[in-house]
Amino acid sequence: MHHLLKEAIMTHTRYGRRTPLVLAYTDEISYLVHRKNIAVAKVLNTIQEKVQHAVAQCTKCKDTEKNTIYGGDASSGIMIILHPPSMLSSVEKKVLQPEVDTMLEKMMNAIYVDINTCYVTHMIKCESQHELPGTMFSQCQKLLLREIELVKPGIIIVMGEMRPLQRIVKNSSGIQWFNIEHPITLIKNPELKKTAWNTLKLVKAALDGK
Repeated sequence: MHHLLKEAIMTHTRYGRRTPLVLAYTDEISYLVHRKNIAVAKVLNTIQEKVQHAVAQCTKCKDTEKNTIYGGDASSGIMIILHPPSMLSSVEKKVLQPEVDTMLEKMMNAIYVDINTCYVTHMIKCESQHELPGTMFSQCQKLLLREIELVKPGIIIVMGEMRPLQRIVKNSSGIQWFNIEHPITLIKNPELKKTAWNTLKLVKAALDGK
């Protein structure tokens, strides 16, 4: 903080001591924090762009439609991995997407987290009617591992079937994992919302360090 105090004194002197030294010092700190936040946002946007580019370039699965990586600045330390029910068609998923987005936002708001501060991605990066989900995930696994490495989340919430991630969970360290039904499942089965809420409370406790 030595250089901040030096800048504050210079500001204090430059303006004929019209700016109190304490305020000048505070301004220098605010300026530095602002610049740091901009730098962090740029890095995280780059992560999202890199992942989306990698997905667009991938040709391992046949006749696929690429899913959008939502990203998010990950400042909350939360990464959300979406894995919708495999029996749904891509058309039904698109129809339900607005409801999914609304439910995601409400679920995070319930534990006082802005969804925009969470990094949101898909377990399987594409939609295909010609590939089995297990085969597709085996193609996406390295990309998902790379995302986790880049985002460095403290908490990962898997929304949907978690079984394909067992090896990743086992080999990860320093990450707390939670599993909640996918929003589409909760929309179709409201009776499961209570269990989802209980898990969200555990996520909140983890955020609070309890």
